[in-house]
Parts: sequence; structure tokens; C-alpha cells
Amino acid sequence: MAGQTAPTVKKTGSLEGAWPARQVERWSVKDLKPFPRNARLHSPDQVREIARSIEQWGWTMPVLVDEHGGIIAGHARTEAAKLLGLVEVPVIVARGWTETQKRAYVLADNKLAENATWDDKMLAMEVADLKQLGFDMALAGFSTTDLASLDELLSEEEQAELVRSNGSLLALVDITVREPKHEVHYGDTWHLGRHVLHCCSVITGWPQWVGDLEVGAVFCPFPGVFVPLSDKAAEHRLVMVQPDPYVAGHILDRYCEVHGESEVRRAGLVAA
Repeated sequence: MAGQTAPTVKKTGSLEGAWPARQVERWSVKDLKPFPRNARLHSPDQVREIARSIEQWGWTMPVLVDEHGGIIAGHARTEAAKLLGLVEVPVIVARGWTETQKRAYVLADNKLAENATWDDKMLAMEVADLKQLGFDMALAGFSTTDLASLDELLSEEEQAELVRSNGSLLALVDITVREPKHEVHYGDTWHLGRHVLHCCSVITGWPQWVGDLEVGAVFCPFPGVFVPLSDKAAEHRLVMVQPDPYVAGHILDRYCEVHGESEVRRAGLVAA
């Protein structure tokens, strides 16, 4: 497959060329080679955290390599695999990429994720909810300092309500009382004023949302219902990717309650 071009996205949303995520392979860990100019540092503590997460959830994201086993994305996961004594790991192969494309993606894989933001209040409630349910948040990468800072964002009344509801965050934010008014299907794209909401995978669904990441836009994976109503939304155009149609429907409902139904439309439909 030498000479194969890297994938491009048409205006219609279809994909041209090779797409590494279309085929997952199993490769020996011994055949994977770290990128010699990787600027991202992974401490032994972080590698142990990733190893514990793999023990909890299994292997959820393949390592991205070139045809020769050179790691493009997934250095820390590979080190965690060694720590766990794994012989093989899932990989996807970027065939036909130029050296420039590979070097740039080593940076992009980390930098693009850093450009996302948190809905701090929703994060605090979700973390408090999971703690109430007995989940060890260290498995999700949260330190005791992180947890203490998030606890400070919740009022005494909100913390008490979490206890009374037995850790039901969704009951606290009132989005499970009824089905959403807006019917959202997986694969939909919706416009909320200047913002856009894609109902697709954050990882494998990138051909659907990548074209919206114009200069000045803020990428918001797994947004909660209040994200398009936040201060960040007032300052920037948000590109939200929510794979759950149920949550996406409630995002639209809440936005309409504030801005009106005329500000929300599904892509491909002409506004009345």
C-alpha cells in the first residue's frame, strides 16, 4: 500500500483515501517503537494510572502506528501495556503517511485534546455523583487535590441533594424526569445559534465534526446540558460532540428554553 494518501474529508462529510480506524489489528508490543522526537512526557505515576484504567475498563483506544511499528499516538498506553505484561495490543496503522504528517500528528494528538474545556459545575456534580456511588475516582485520573477543588464548586444544598438522591446526578439536574422534546438520532448534526452539536463518536466520528473546527472555535467533547449556556459559549463558537442521543436531546431542550426554538435546527433542514 506504499504511496497511499492520507485521508481527506469531502464537503459532504464522506471520507476519501485510507482511514486507519477502519481496521484494528493486534501487534506484538515488542514490535512497537517509540517516536524518537516525542515532546510529550509521561511520568511513571501517570503510566501506572493508565495501567489501572486498563485493568478497570480494558483496552478502549488502539495505538496508532506507521507501517514499521513506529508509534504516532499511544506512547503511554504502550508503556502501560509493558507494565501489565501484555504481549499484544490493538493497533491501527497509518499507511502511506509522510514523515511530516506523522511528526505533526504526534503533536496534534496531544495538543487538540488540551484545547478542550470543562463545564466545571457539571464536572463537579458528575464527580460527586460517582463518588457517592462508591467509584474510585483515582481510576479516572483525579487526585485528592482535584476532588477537593471540585467539591468547593458545589453548594451545601447541592451536596445535600446528592446524598438524598443516593448519588443521582441526573435527578439533580432534572434531565431524567421526561424524554427530551427534541428527537435526536445518532449521526445527526444540529445548529444552536452559532454553535454546532454533533451526535456521533468523539473518536471514530471525527470526519463528521472536524470540518467545524475553524479558527476561534472551541472543541467540547461529551458536553453536558449547560455547556451551550456557559460563559465559554458566550465568548466562543462551540463545536460539541455528544454520542448519546438522549443527552443531546436535552441539550437542545435547555438551549431552546433560554434562546427559543427558532435558534435550533437540524442540519439539512431549512428554517421556517
